[in-house]
Amino acid sequence: MHKIVKLTLGLLLCSTSTYSVADLYVTPWVGYTLGGSVENQDGEDFDLKGSTNLALSIESDFDTGRIGLFYTRQATEVEKIKQDSDVHYLLFQSSIHYQLDEQLSSYLGLGLGGSYIEAGWVDNKLGFSASIMGGFEYKLTEQLALNGQVRWLGTVVDNDTTGVCNLPSSGSDSCVIQFKTSWMNQVSTNVGVTWRF
Repeated sequence: MHKIVKLTLGLLLCSTSTYSVADLYVTPWVGYTLGGSVENQDGEDFDLKGSTNLALSIESDFDTGRIGLFYTRQATEVEKIKQDSDVHYLLFQSSIHYQLDEQLSSYLGLGLGGSYIEAGWVDNKLGFSASIMGGFEYKLTEQLALNGQVRWLGTVVDNDTTGVCNLPSSGSDSCVIQFKTSWMNQVSTNVGVTWRF
């Protein structure tokens, strides 16, 4: 019994000490997201309003880059017809970093995961999503850096789902809306502060 306890403790210590060598990067982000559109029964297009987004990434060193998770949320509404929509993304991502000088580096990365669309007019709220990102990181200290990025976000949506909406002009006019295509494209620009642990 003592051998099993010693072996378990030894494995835990080895795995912990190996993990502690890898740096952990935590970045809260604030940004602005554009894109996404719906159409009504008459074929008229309405865009999702561009709005601010909040995000968080947690990454670790991997080869010449980083690997980790990225979460973002955008609260928006459909233009003109005032239908609220919250879009959430959770992505597993990896990136390659290129050192430009002692303090500045650039990076390029990909992400895969899922999205959740919180809207009364959407039936199938979950979808597959993907992301491509690029940006720059400026090191202020060994533990702190400023970060900026541009990110394309794409998600599979159910464009067979329709929902009823009221047009704001008279209040009695109603319409039926749905996603315009089965793939929604969005672009976000983000700035953040990266803490290295």
